[in-house]
Amino acid sequence: MNQDKNHEIENDTPETEAAEENTVEQAEIPAEETTAENGNTQETEQTEDTISPEKNDKDDGFTAKVSAYTKSSKFRRGGISTAFTAGFIVIVILVNVIVSVLAQRYPSMNLDLTKNKVNTLSVQAQEVAAKVNVPATIYIMATEAQTKGDQLLADYGIKYSQVGELAEKIAEKNSNIKVEYVDLDKNPTFANTYKNDNLVAGDVLVKTEKRYRVLAYTDLFNVQYGADGSTTETYSMVDSALASGLNSVIADTVAVASFDTGHSEQLETTTYKKLLENNSFETKDFNLLTDAIPDNTRLVVLGCPATDYTDAELEKLDTFLSSAEIPGDRSLLITFHPSQKEMPKLSAFLKEWGIEVPQAVVVESDQSKYYTDDASYILSTVQTGLSLGGQSDYGYFTTPQSNPVNILFETKGSKTTYSLAKSSDTCYLVDNNTKQDETPQKASYNTAVLSQDTVKSGAKEYKANVIALGSTMMFLGEIMGASTFGNAKYVVDLSRYATGTTNAATAITETSVQTNVSDITLSAEMSVLLGIGVFTLLIPLLVAIAGICVYHKRRRL
Repeated sequence: MNQDKNHEIENDTPETEAAEENTVEQAEIPAEETTAENGNTQETEQTEDTISPEKNDKDDGFTAKVSAYTKSSKFRRGGISTAFTAGFIVIVILVNVIVSVLAQRYPSMNLDLTKNKVNTLSVQAQEVAAKVNVPATIYIMATEAQTKGDQLLADYGIKYSQVGELAEKIAEKNSNIKVEYVDLDKNPTFANTYKNDNLVAGDVLVKTEKRYRVLAYTDLFNVQYGADGSTTETYSMVDSALASGLNSVIADTVAVASFDTGHSEQLETTTYKKLLENNSFETKDFNLLTDAIPDNTRLVVLGCPATDYTDAELEKLDTFLSSAEIPGDRSLLITFHPSQKEMPKLSAFLKEWGIEVPQAVVVESDQSKYYTDDASYILSTVQTGLSLGGQSDYGYFTTPQSNPVNILFETKGSKTTYSLAKSSDTCYLVDNNTKQDETPQKASYNTAVLSQDTVKSGAKEYKANVIALGSTMMFLGEIMGASTFGNAKYVVDLSRYATGTTNAATAITETSVQTNVSDITLSAEMSVLLGIGVFTLLIPLLVAIAGICVYHKRRRL
């Protein structure tokens, strides 16, 4: 009986059990389903037969190990750490990409870390940019890589990248403005279009549909050599130059200022002319004796003439001031110096306008009201009787070595006179008749006077002005370019008032900023300590220690 039982157990093989189970299942399945599945039965059995028991055991063991490892705390902590690190790296990369894109689109995002803020737009530049209402393009004569990599004019210590920085910040302020980089080597036809302007690498061309203006690299930067000839100081005028360039190309009209050159004039005109050009003027030279006053002239300048004028010349000036064919304000500006000889005909012309300029010099007795060691380098006070339409406060206004300018009448016929500037009441006059032991009489003297008439042109009335300035030296470059004095701002406002262009555009004065100034002063010993001790040894050592600590801590996870 035991044998039969054992035999039954041995014959009860998996195949038999599977066959029996299959028979039962087939009996329970409807006929149509059985027919449909018969075709797959043999293939399934063959696939199962090909899998060896040894492989199943190995797969089950590997799966168990993987399952156990993934459930361990080491995997969870390590996985979280790895995921966090990978996520952090991705975030950093994305932030860098986003910031880079935004910095290109919005250049003002770039922080200006320079000491004198040479990469920051001035208020006047922002005002000019805001007023651009026509398409304007700033062409930089260099590649973008050359510009932003400071590859131009580097031998002079110039940081040319400032040109690109400020130009792009100006363009950011107004969608009408765009910046383009021009490689003259690869695009010679661009220079040929402006052949008369002699464009070279480093120049900037500002253009609208109205006109264009070229800014030479010498208009953008100024390099001054020291007394030893080896040291240099570099000054940047990029901000004011770009602003003036835009200012001049967006103006509806450009007034012409014409300078007479036929009387050995002593006025240093370079600075004054550049100031006018920065403020939408065109400047021309002419000889009053032989030439007609240039067309469209609104301001005639007689810059401290050394010789008197002929009747014909004075007739030209009188016609210019009274002409009904000039549709706008016009002015004659004359500067004086105590060293001038008497000029009877010019003096008679001025007296008709209520102005007299004696041959004397205004001297200050109060040391707090003049500068340098010369008491004739006086400070004058700008008068407010006539509004020039500009600033109300010009700070220190100097009229060095000034003649007194007398007013002969306040009103006569249609003419009215105004005091523009006065000395303090502690001044006195010195002339050829002054004796050394004489006690001078102290008083306040006019150092600038304007006489005004009205002229009809068509149905409109315009102003005709004669302006007498007692000081020629007030136009010197070192005075006009110094931020200490308000002379440049005053001259801009006076010239614009004289030509009726006060509201035409923003007043621009040139601002020079030193670019190679030292930001940090270190001794040699401190430099060695920081360079070798801190950056070469200390910081790498601290990083290594931190890495070792992190490594040992992670091994315990």
